[in-house]
Amino acid sequence: MAIRPSDWKVWAVENTLLVIFIVVLALVYRKFPQSNLSYLLIAIFLAMHAYAAHYTYQNTPVDEWLKQALHIKRGFYDRIVHFAFGLLIAFPVREAVQYFLKLRGKWPPYIVTFTIIMTASALYELLEMWSAYLFNRKLAAQYIGLEGDPFDSQKDMTMALIGILIAIALFLMLHTTLNKNRRK
Repeated sequence: MAIRPSDWKVWAVENTLLVIFIVVLALVYRKFPQSNLSYLLIAIFLAMHAYAAHYTYQNTPVDEWLKQALHIKRGFYDRIVHFAFGLLIAFPVREAVQYFLKLRGKWPPYIVTFTIIMTASALYELLEMWSAYLFNRKLAAQYIGLEGDPFDSQKDMTMALIGILIAIALFLMLHTTLNKNRRK
């Protein structure tokens, strides 16, 4: 997705965190290898982000298709990626929480996972705003992707919230099913 992106400057800013995240994953791999499922979910999320960054998020072919199909002006791929963050990154975070914090009981791992995902979502929105504001105010609107929506950040965090709530519901259903099978 680095080959001829729509805008090199926006692409570079969008992918800075992605590259840092991949480097951190590589550095901690030997001390804390995650499950194959975690790496798969992370890879899917990162691929979605890389695709969006290539087209500066609001100009993805998916958005163009959605705009035509639903007769809307604003693109929604950005919101889809925020939803995917909550949904897909929840499992690797929960895995890390259980490994590092060794929490006992049914609810503490879910509460901490929820808190980490929502904090990361909010911090990303703040980082996005400050990086756009400090580095290039002219590119700020394009990088942030407001598209005329003053509540864009809040809606993005809401999508992450919906994603993490669905993930936790899936974890709980799986946990309940596995416990029932063990009792038999």
